Amino acid sequence: MRLAGKVAIVTGSGQGIGKAIAVRLAGAGAAVVVNGRDAEKIQNVVNEIRTAGGRAIGRAADVSKRSDVRELVEAAQNELGQVDILVNNAITRRRTRSFLEMSDEDWDIVLATGLKGTFNCIQAVAPQMMERRYGKIVNISSASGMGGSSGPNECNIHYAATKAGIIQLTKSFARELGSYGITVNCVSPGSIQTAESFTKRSAEAAAEHTAYRAKLAVLGRMGKPEEIADLTLYLASDESSFITGQTIVADGGRTDYML
Repeated sequence: MRLAGKVAIVTGSGQGIGKAIAVRLAGAGAAVVVNGRDAEKIQNVVNEIRTAGGRAIGRAADVSKRSDVRELVEAAQNELGQVDILVNNAITRRRTRSFLEMSDEDWDIVLATGLKGTFNCIQAVAPQMMERRYGKIVNISSASGMGGSSGPNECNIHYAATKAGIIQLTKSFARELGSYGITVNCVSPGSIQTAESFTKRSAEAAAEHTAYRAKLAVLGRMGKPEEIADLTLYLASDESSFITGQTIVADGGRTDYML
């Protein structure tokens, strides 16, 4: 197995892309720490991994809080051993129709979870990775962080700023940690069809969203969480040992990027 004997933490893995990544890494042999804020969703993913024969534990933690992150990493070390792989996927979405309607809370919670949370997690796992001179860090950004437009009737300025910041964090940490044999890379998904695409929209809005997003890609469809998980697995494995500081775009050939 590609990740046999490795331990991975995947933040925001109770659902969607994060869940697909956790399941994929476990299927490749890694022992996985499933993280999120919803204990029930976390346990469901843990159960799914264990039922398939994999190893997993679940830990609820708010990655925007440094104390929570420290406890998350300590749990991984105490129960599974060293942390070899960190996937920073956690994000909070606060959609507004216009930036004029955006509150301080909307702005703060999105950046705190996505950008500060990514920093907190890397800071927490880095010392042991540096000591062992090994580590794989994969950050999940977005097409929004590269200039992709928002969908109809929604404002993603705070989300886009967060995801752009994650791309820069990737480059900066790759420089900081490269001499220790640690690679830091980023995956930038385009429009991915997850359950959240439908549960937080009316049936009509979901259909409009899907059709709009599909037209933006030259492949003519939205992506699947499993396709992002496959790319993440590659970057988390030793097959990508000479790749660091890179943002790899998986967007189906988006055509709507702005200058």
